[in-house]
Amino acid sequence: MALRNHDKEKRPRVLLIPPPDLPVPAVQGGAVETLLTHLIRENEKQGQLELLCASVPDDVARRAAEGWQHTKMLYVPRPSGHRRYWPMVFLERCVGIAAPYDPWYQKVQLSLALELPPPDLIIGEGGNLTQCSAISRMYGRRRCLAHLHGQTTCTPVMDDIYGGVLAISEFIRGEYLSTSSIDHQRAYILHNCIDTNRFRPGPASKTLRAQLGFTDEDFIVLYCGRLDPDKGIHKLMEAVASLPLPHVKLLIVGSPFFARTQQSAFQRKLEQQAKSLGDRVQFTGYIPNEDLPDYYRLTDLCCVPTLVEEAAGLVAVEAMACGRPVLATRSGGMPEYLEGSQAVLVERGDTVADQLAWSIRMLYEHPALCAEMGAAGAERAKAFSVEHYYAEFVRIVRDMTENGGAQ
Repeated sequence: MALRNHDKEKRPRVLLIPPPDLPVPAVQGGAVETLLTHLIRENEKQGQLELLCASVPDDVARRAAEGWQHTKMLYVPRPSGHRRYWPMVFLERCVGIAAPYDPWYQKVQLSLALELPPPDLIIGEGGNLTQCSAISRMYGRRRCLAHLHGQTTCTPVMDDIYGGVLAISEFIRGEYLSTSSIDHQRAYILHNCIDTNRFRPGPASKTLRAQLGFTDEDFIVLYCGRLDPDKGIHKLMEAVASLPLPHVKLLIVGSPFFARTQQSAFQRKLEQQAKSLGDRVQFTGYIPNEDLPDYYRLTDLCCVPTLVEEAAGLVAVEAMACGRPVLATRSGGMPEYLEGSQAVLVERGDTVADQLAWSIRMLYEHPALCAEMGAAGAERAKAFSVEHYYAEFVRIVRDMTENGGAQ
């Protein structure tokens, strides 16, 4: 039974619900928010969908969204007080019961009650996905999809809320289905995307290289991402410190909390650890996504040393698209995204720092291999264009709306 009777001219109406942390458009960064921004902007060009997108309010984001014709932003303020995420996560994952309702989602639900016609499809975009339970009851489970940006296990609560899932890798899909009762045909693969018009091979900025304190002789290893222990940056720093190669240097792009200025205890530990490297390590802090291509291009190697199961790894795709070779740990969906790029993969575990050090030295000593890897990666990255992402998203939406979704 179809959700609605669409003729070929009818545009499906889709509600996107990201976590209530960062605004959309992605003016403060965030992987989920950036993907949604790509999706919305491509839909503004092609107009195949009618989109609604909930977001926390932000003046810069509001201005960036002005003029959109096929997207309505629902800017919903955060309720006052602390949202108590950790008790919610504990109840959901350890006890297996529905977490206390986050009042921000309740405000989203109230905003939706005023929207006519109702959405054909509601997509929970990561975060604490059980918080869409009341919205699911309001519109029906078969209208609801969970976009699994990182979550890998299902609970009975999740199966009660969502009639299907979007998984960003085969790894995520398999992990979810191993504990879910949903129809496997409603567990879709939707690989992440990047803006391949911006992230592409190009000349390195000598000015930026000099501003960062690097010379032409330096072999720059890039880490790009949040400063978090799970990301393995401390192990990469340990690897670089073990190499008696003064021209092998480390560039760390990122912060603990995206564009926000707060520091963290782990960041302070990293800065203390970096003292032994002297001028061989540079921290840039948060860099807006639109400026990142220049940082990828000036480096010689991009390293993604994550110590946990990485759902996908946009950093690796962005680096490949800029023609940079990639060194990464074998985790989660990372091999899937790097397939065909000739990337070097090392195993996680107690010896990861030693493996990273050996691989960096090997690539430093073989520039021709680095060039070959960079060319292969740039070709592989074409599969992750925004245009391809949008086409797949529209195909999935139409399959769910026109074929009825899971019952």
